[in-house]
Amino acid sequence: MVVELYTQHIFEKSARFQTILEATGYQGIVVGSGETKMQFQDDMAYPFKANPYFREWVPLATRSGCYLQLIKGASKPRLFLLTVEDIWHTAPESLPEGFEQAFEVIEYANLDEIKTMLEGTNSAFINETNTLDIAAEDWNPPAVIHQIDYQRRGKTAYEQACVREANRGAVPAHRAAQQAFMAGASEVQIAAAYLAACDCRESEMPYGIIAGVNEHAAVLHHHNLFKQPQTPRSFLIDAGVEVNGYASDITRTYAYDSGSDFAAMIELVNQKQLELCAEGGIGKSPVDIHVLSQHKIAEVLIDFDVLRMSAEEAVANSIAASFYPHGLGHHLGCNVHDKGGQLANAEGDVLPPPEKYPKLRSGAPMVANQIHTVEPGLYFIPAYLEKLKAGEHAHLINWSRVDEFVPYGGIRIEDNIIVHADGSLENLTRDAFAATT
Repeated sequence: MVVELYTQHIFEKSARFQTILEATGYQGIVVGSGETKMQFQDDMAYPFKANPYFREWVPLATRSGCYLQLIKGASKPRLFLLTVEDIWHTAPESLPEGFEQAFEVIEYANLDEIKTMLEGTNSAFINETNTLDIAAEDWNPPAVIHQIDYQRRGKTAYEQACVREANRGAVPAHRAAQQAFMAGASEVQIAAAYLAACDCRESEMPYGIIAGVNEHAAVLHHHNLFKQPQTPRSFLIDAGVEVNGYASDITRTYAYDSGSDFAAMIELVNQKQLELCAEGGIGKSPVDIHVLSQHKIAEVLIDFDVLRMSAEEAVANSIAASFYPHGLGHHLGCNVHDKGGQLANAEGDVLPPPEKYPKLRSGAPMVANQIHTVEPGLYFIPAYLEKLKAGEHAHLINWSRVDEFVPYGGIRIEDNIIVHADGSLENLTRDAFAATT
């Protein structure tokens, strides 16, 4: 079944790229996996990860020097694999069994050889570095990149299956991290428990594990994990896994004392998050849903007597944004923050961001088969709290209540959802948690 899904995926991607060739006037598109990078003044390489434009076609995340060629009118893409004798390193990653049937596979030994194989076609070259000495105007041409980013918003059945499996694979690791926190482990030990449970190396993570204990849960991207255990109060874990190059992106927050007000606040944020997940749909505006999420977080703060104003006042005066300073979510795929979220069309015109929320990652209406994250947050961030205390609305904030919650850091709950072509919504994350005991 996986091979059938993958074969259909390549067929659909090839058809989309034929459309891109027609639109841009190129006769071919060559996508490179990328090159190994060496550490400065050393003979050791950094961990390699293939570029996402390549991984969407070929699940060879750790194999450098590969090239995929799409030719106008060709029945199959050509896949060039660098194959050299090397006694020093482990054999390079291979395609899953049966996947090679989707390509004309060609092995090559050096750059001169592949340059000869690829010459003579008017091709766009998509790669981080211009390894093949392509003319500057044909290396990552914006016209082609925009077309790719626009069409990749809707995911094939294979891509959906990969992200679905990535959610399933992350759930046991999330549970292991929670158990480690409850046992009093340090942040580094919690991350180690996560990696062990999903049987992955750290370099295989789609992004660095965020594991914030207590006040560190208020650091939105807390990657500098502490080795010293702390007396546990709260814990925020933001981590996924990767399947065939596709990521899951899941966040959960826990209270050590299940009877605390902070535990009750987590539960209310969880309820609001589920309500926001249900708001998705074809044609829906991510901006409108983000504004709704600001109101819902304001409602939580009011319910817990942190704010003494209406939700409308809290949003209008950016009080809610001081407790919830990021966007509601983003597209998800081979990029954890997948591209195309702001594109108005395939020509690259960008939708203007809302004046009040200029940094939102998603502004374009949702389309069929898109995968989104939904991740409202509520944080007690000292730097923002100091600004609020010095502002004109300070008297409408219950500072003694704020002081009670500051030691807990904050809350974020994140699910991955598919907006299906029939209008239904599939919550990959909740389904994965429900299926994995």
